Amino acid sequence: MAKVFVSGQIGDIPVVQRVQAALVAAGHEITHDWTRNEGGSKMLVGQQTKFDQAAESARRATNDMNGVTESDVYVICTDNEKAGKGMYVELGGALALNTTTGSPRIYLLGQRKHATIFYFHPSIRLCDSVDEIIADLDH
Repeated sequence: MAKVFVSGQIGDIPVVQRVQAALVAAGHEITHDWTRNEGGSKMLVGQQTKFDQAAESARRATNDMNGVTESDVYVICTDNEKAGKGMYVELGGALALNTTTGSPRIYLLGQRKHATIFYFHPSIRLCDSVDEIIADLDH
């Protein structure tokens, strides 16, 4: 069983949740589910909202990065139409950890619609489906 953090663009929450569900069904654990806000609070969307709710933004940023640092596996969903922001910060955290410690394993899931140079880092495994990731984790 692996501890997994799944990242994606905020507009693709249903996709991230489907990936998480498939990983959980395969026996893996999600380190932090950023798609479901504790206490029923709303997603913080928009720059001004994040500034206006700085304490909540800080709490969420901490929880998200803890989810990355506590993971054995990091998955970034890349089928999104818009380029994400936070997902690239999380990817950077996962790459920094992988480069220095060898963990987490990093998977890029889906079509590469936004080509950041870091998608080509040698630590990243490219996968077309969550089933491909699960099969790799089971080896």
